[in-house]
Amino acid sequence: MYSIGELSKNTNISIRTLRYYDEIGLLKPAKVADSGYRYYSNEEIRVLQHIAALKELGFTLASIKEMLSTGKDSQEQRWRDYLDFELGAIVEERKRLDEMEKLLQTARHAFEMKGKIETEDIFLFIRSLQSPFEARETFFAQHFSDHEINIIKDLPDLSSNDPRSMEWAKLMRKVKEHMHESPSSIISQKLAAQIVEVSMEWFQHDEQLIDKYWSLIRPEEGMETKVYGMDAEVMEHIDRIVDYYLQHLQEGDGNDS
Repeated sequence: MYSIGELSKNTNISIRTLRYYDEIGLLKPAKVADSGYRYYSNEEIRVLQHIAALKELGFTLASIKEMLSTGKDSQEQRWRDYLDFELGAIVEERKRLDEMEKLLQTARHAFEMKGKIETEDIFLFIRSLQSPFEARETFFAQHFSDHEINIIKDLPDLSSNDPRSMEWAKLMRKVKEHMHESPSSIISQKLAAQIVEVSMEWFQHDEQLIDKYWSLIRPEEGMETKVYGMDAEVMEHIDRIVDYYLQHLQEGDGNDS
């Protein structure tokens, strides 16, 4: 027989915890002396090990108590029920964490793009992440071929941990900071060259797809932006600096010939 102090030392479970297990009827001592001291046998040690194992699996003390108090046949079904329940809870928690990660990734990239996060931005991100998958697929099918859809689905997504997302966010931040510059300025042309470079790379050098995608994400007058950070003013400025860049690039090619 082991005193409560000896059991605590051997199992590394505090005396306070062992007393609490006794109070709730989870682990009763084999014997309580007239003096009130609790004593435990090897059987209680085995049960205590079982309790510790079930706790590691995520079982609550109430469910462990119910499990231990049932007969063998009922216990088998309870094992199935509890394990299925815990697995289901993990699936839901993983889904919640995945959604939270996407929201935080979006906020992180948006912050890099604007230098701040507005309250309405957060609600916008939540609505965007909760938008029906089917609606997005229908939009793609209406406007793009299967080959084009594969390219578009591979574009950087602000909600993902894709290095290209941060690259785009930083590039748009620079564009917005220099919108007062003339299209012909050195900084405007440097930014235009970067935009053309990443666009050609990400769209696999499909210029027609770039033009189609660009026109489809352009917001209608008085309407909300379709792609975060890409309002009408920003897109018009990008059009101007890129058009100037391509025009002079072509002129340069003509002079070289």
